[in-house]
Amino acid sequence: MARILLKDFALLSTPDGPAEESSLVIEDARITRIGKAEEIARGHFDGVIEGRGKLAMPGLVNAHTHLAMVLFRGFADDLPLRKWLEEAIWPAERHLEPQEVYWASLLGIAELLRSGVTAFADMYFYMDEVAKAVEESGIRAQLSYGMIAPDDRERAERELEKGLELVERWHGKANGRITVALAPHAPYTCGEELWRRAVEEATARGIRIHTHLSETTQEVADSLSRYGKSPVEYLADLGAFAAPVLAAHCVHLSERDIELLAEHDVQVVHNPSSNMKIGSGTAPVQKLLDAGVNVALGTDGAGTNNNLDMWEELRLAALLAKVGGDPTALPASQALKLATLNGAHALGLDSEGVGPLREGMAADLVILNLEGPHLTPEYNLISNLAYSLNSADVETVIVAGEVLMENREIKSFDEAEAKAKIREMSEKYKELRRNIWD
Repeated sequence: MARILLKDFALLSTPDGPAEESSLVIEDARITRIGKAEEIARGHFDGVIEGRGKLAMPGLVNAHTHLAMVLFRGFADDLPLRKWLEEAIWPAERHLEPQEVYWASLLGIAELLRSGVTAFADMYFYMDEVAKAVEESGIRAQLSYGMIAPDDRERAERELEKGLELVERWHGKANGRITVALAPHAPYTCGEELWRRAVEEATARGIRIHTHLSETTQEVADSLSRYGKSPVEYLADLGAFAAPVLAAHCVHLSERDIELLAEHDVQVVHNPSSNMKIGSGTAPVQKLLDAGVNVALGTDGAGTNNNLDMWEELRLAALLAKVGGDPTALPASQALKLATLNGAHALGLDSEGVGPLREGMAADLVILNLEGPHLTPEYNLISNLAYSLNSADVETVIVAGEVLMENREIKSFDEAEAKAKIREMSEKYKELRRNIWD
């Protein structure tokens, strides 16, 4: 492991500040010393990063995405969710090949790194290929195979087997940077048998469940019609919340739903761009936070976003919370926390030391250039981060003590090659897209 000195930075240890002038020593994937450069800059360093005019802060966590869907960026836009899935995306995904998922995942990781993301939660297919991309790139990830089995018991067992195989092959791998969850796709795409078995296995293995929940009004209406219960009530009564659950979207919630999510410590992931683009609505983030629910942020996939820019999600989350008429809802520091510490907690990474930048914590951090005109003047650093900063200001990304991007150059893999491969592979889908819409 490299020994690195970050010298003379403004250090924002936690999202509520304050930022203090400090230097950091990183070794063995951890922050080992914080203090004045003249006090801690002793011995040999494999690298020194100068910090004048720059800020070091915890890395962003994209708590819900479908990384390889960068291959379907712009493939089918301006459609309702069901139509988008059933008439465009699912037919296209039937043509996916493993190597396409690998290269798309690498390209997606490049986009994540460029926006300061140090960890993400992913649910998709051919997840071994995603894991290979994660291992190669150096980023941190919680991966899951998206299981779909509405009512067929045999199919449920086959899907669960695929999910468990991923756990066996990759959980704890890449020096602990990869963890694996089980992912029943949603209550409306997975029957009771699959849900019960997935929860049993997750509980026995001490791993998470990753799912979509209460994303659209149609999903809630169908659940009420079929079960006489909301999707949240249905899963609660099924015992699904016995395992730690990471629930994406949670847009349409009753007061009782919010109580249940809080009672069962469900981790909610807010996806503002995706929710707006497919017309799902706006999640009641402030109500969830007020009820004690941990809320993280995610981009969802590039098919419904159409980018993986977490700074954009952060800003939109803060603004959307105020649309109802309360300008004090989701203030800047809290929005920043959603994108960092809350995300780490939602994925269980805080137990691995991912979180605030303190001695002994994991060296997962980003370095931001604060010299841009859009960040001038600086009356309030936290407000500038939440409302003014953008991904182009991210200069350097460090994960587990390894520099993955420095001065905007990705060092751990060939980004240009990944872009070229995806451009080449997209030709097949251009033709398929014409066939779908003709």
